[in-house]
Amino acid sequence: MDTGMPETAQPIMPLPPGRKRQSPRARRVIFEPDGDGRLLSLIRNATFISHGQLVTLATRFRIKAHPDAVRKRIIRYIENDLVRVIPSVHPHRGAVYQITRIGLRVLESFGIGLGSISSETVTLPSELQAIHFLDLNEVRLAFSADKLLGHGEWLSDPEIKASNTTPHVTPYAKDYDAILMLKDQDGQAFLIGIEYERTYKDVRRYEEIARTIDTETQLCCVLYIAASTDLVERLGESIRCPKFPLCVTAAGVLKQQTLDANVGYLAGNSFRVCTLRQYLAALKHPL
Repeated sequence: MDTGMPETAQPIMPLPPGRKRQSPRARRVIFEPDGDGRLLSLIRNATFISHGQLVTLATRFRIKAHPDAVRKRIIRYIENDLVRVIPSVHPHRGAVYQITRIGLRVLESFGIGLGSISSETVTLPSELQAIHFLDLNEVRLAFSADKLLGHGEWLSDPEIKASNTTPHVTPYAKDYDAILMLKDQDGQAFLIGIEYERTYKDVRRYEEIARTIDTETQLCCVLYIAASTDLVERLGESIRCPKFPLCVTAAGVLKQQTLDANVGYLAGNSFRVCTLRQYLAALKHPL
């Protein structure tokens, strides 16, 4: 659970006579390409991430062994302007972080920059997008806690955009919200595109999206996650892909049941339901 901003560091002990104390901003931490590179990348790739989400993912992925170590790093990032805190985003609790241009520059110095977002990017993502990414982080948290899905590799929005603009690399049909790379029982890798939908768009927009997804060649299926249950069937009816597998589920159910969550899909003109596990097995990717 989010607990808001972490406690500040312990009171500083008096210095010996004749020595001057540096202000917190004057102090500089030595950044490590491994631990700091991975932690800053997690913040960058999430676009926006809450304090609780960051601490949980960082410890779950063993970027840092203990939550306190993550909290101390976050304080240092904020002190050194690598990360900024944006206003609270309800209903998510606690501070919400976004990487800054300085933070992006540090990652570039580590050799782990991204072409889709850099220290020279004209406009960084707007705070108005924060709720979308925070909701998506909750899905990632649920997947990472699952004993099977937790072994998958999660590709985020900035990583997908970077891949789609890389020369000599076959692009995905669209810039998905995320892509999950898994392995089936035979050790064969397969990719699931993930789209998170908070509100219903114009039906013509969904027709355009369906035409785009129908050209996909890199993924085995696309999973649409609706923020509410009433959106599920509307999305299933609106995004009709005759050639490419696409299923829809509700975020609340998916976060609780993961592979055992019910998903809806169109078979001909009928809207059918099965579990996500059964859906993947039917695509010859049993887990």
